[in-house]
Amino acid sequence: MPKVISDSWVMAGVRDMKKSVAFYTKLGLKPSINRPYYVELNLPGGTVLGLHSIGAEKGKKPKAAKRMADGGWGIMLRVKNIEKVVADLKRKRVKCGKITTAPGGADFASLHDPDGNRLVLVEMA
Repeated sequence: MPKVISDSWVMAGVRDMKKSVAFYTKLGLKPSINRPYYVELNLPGGTVLGLHSIGAEKGKKPKAAKRMADGGWGIMLRVKNIEKVVADLKRKRVKCGKITTAPGGADFASLHDPDGNRLVLVEMA
């Protein structure tokens, strides 16, 4: 079977991106990617921390923001051809959420392991 996952990182939803980035900057971390809805910070040891805005941006429905916050932290798994990956997982009886496009254009779908830990498949735009 070909390699499906190319890399991974942990991500948390944040309600106030500026406030969150300021907090992590105080810990000595600097953004390596800095977009209005998404910021990445490289932690010592190679872990990447992603912060995704779930705040009240214009046009964002509160229900969607709450849904993105469910589960707190998530492990992000970058894939190519997310439609195929989700279809393959469903054939293997793995429940995956609907593929959704995030601000900035990345497509993602959530799934949970048997203990309820959240994993997110993402295909970057």
